Order: sequence, then C-alpha cells, then structure tokens
Amino acid sequence: MIASLAVSSVDLKLSKRTSILTGNYEYYYACGLLEKRSSPGLNGDLSPSELYKRVQDFLSDSEVDPDGDYLIYLLKRYEPDERYDSQMKDLFISGTKS
Repeated sequence: MIASLAVSSVDLKLSKRTSILTGNYEYYYACGLLEKRSSPGLNGDLSPSELYKRVQDFLSDSEVDPDGDYLIYLLKRYEPDERYDSQMKDLFISGTKS
C-alpha cells in the first residue's frame, strides 16, 4: 500500500464530504486525525478491533450525521477487519501530525 494514497483519499473524502472509508489504512489515518483533534487516548499500536472499540466508545454520544462532522460520520460507519501491518501505525501517526 502506498501510504500517500490513503492520506489523500481520506483528506478528499473529508473535504468533499463524500464516500466512506474503504480499508484499514484509511481508518488508521482517520483515527490519527481524531486523536489530534480530540485526544481520546488512541494509538496506532492497537489492533483493528481494539481501536474500533475505543473509537466507538469515545464517539458513542455523537450522531451519525452526514451533514454534521464528517470525520465522525466516517469513523462511526466503518467496521475494520483484523488485518494489521506497520503501515497502519505509520498512517495513524501521520494523522496526528496533519
């Protein structure tokens, strides 16, 4: 996976308010963006299922509203699979620095 594709894809989806997250690479980058913005205590070393649980717990009071905060909309709708590699952690870190 070319990391810049996942970053560009998520950034475009957020700016155009279109589409959904299509894989764990995009998910980890988006979770990094959430960590930067709201500091819910996430980290890129978590397995996809652990990260998903923490994100969903943090966002439990947030509405799934495509007209509201689109990052929250994307994160609440995505269900990761269990595939994980070191690029996902790198993408998470990239999200925290964007």
